[in-house]
Amino acid sequence: MKRDTLSVGWVFSLARSGSSITAYAAAAPWNLPVADEIMGPWVRTQEPYNFPPEQAELVRMFKQSGAALTPEVATLTRKLLEQLAANASSNRIVSKHPHLRFTPEELAQRFPQDRGVWLIRNPLRRLASIHARGWTSIIRPNHDLEFFREYAQRWLSLPSDRTLVFESLRIDPHAYFAKLFGALGWEATLGDVDKAVAYQQRNYHGNSGGVEPHNSPTKTVSDAAKNVPEEAVHAYLSDPFMRELFKRMGWSRKPSDYTPAPPNIAVRIRTKLTQLSTRNQRKP
Repeated sequence: MKRDTLSVGWVFSLARSGSSITAYAAAAPWNLPVADEIMGPWVRTQEPYNFPPEQAELVRMFKQSGAALTPEVATLTRKLLEQLAANASSNRIVSKHPHLRFTPEELAQRFPQDRGVWLIRNPLRRLASIHARGWTSIIRPNHDLEFFREYAQRWLSLPSDRTLVFESLRIDPHAYFAKLFGALGWEATLGDVDKAVAYQQRNYHGNSGGVEPHNSPTKTVSDAAKNVPEEAVHAYLSDPFMRELFKRMGWSRKPSDYTPAPPNIAVRIRTKLTQLSTRNQRKP
């Protein structure tokens, strides 16, 4: 395969924003390979990814560079993408990158032949997903608010035909994948879009390539998990930038949509009676 014949479609997002199902469903119509976080932070040379051994070196280089897309990192990344595509006898590959890291300008500089799409998700739903998974160690100070703000500002600065909103996948999956393929510059028939939608509606990617058959593809775990700390909800919904973003996106600005409902009167009475009974039992 010649270098200039490989078409790489990059899917960017923050973690827990729907990039996995987006990337794998995008690859489904043509059974394309997926370079799932090829730059790390994990070495994925074993099952189920089976990346070439050089991927371990790429992870080391990328980390050492401070997650910068240096010429050396870009060269090795391209080499690995070409190898993965060649192994699959494909001239296209999806590269999933759910991290802030390098900018759209750096992508254009190092990979001018590639196309990318940037995916955003309601940050409070994203936090709900992180808490539901127990991955709270990845949350940065102030409940990721400044981290998310940086990504959102980047997302807002891009042309609209290069951006996606995860919530729209539930509203109109056909339009979602049609826009995705357009952003990547890939011609797709209605049948191709149907195949992407069918994949999405059959599979729940809980974590990268891991499909979870016990979870329903029609409803994410975080949809039902109203587990975001109240201080996080207050921080986001009281921030002027976030309030404007939520309004623009049509995301709910009601705190009760993200936090557990208070116990009803019957539960409160039972709790109070239990507390009184416990106190009486402790008295001498």
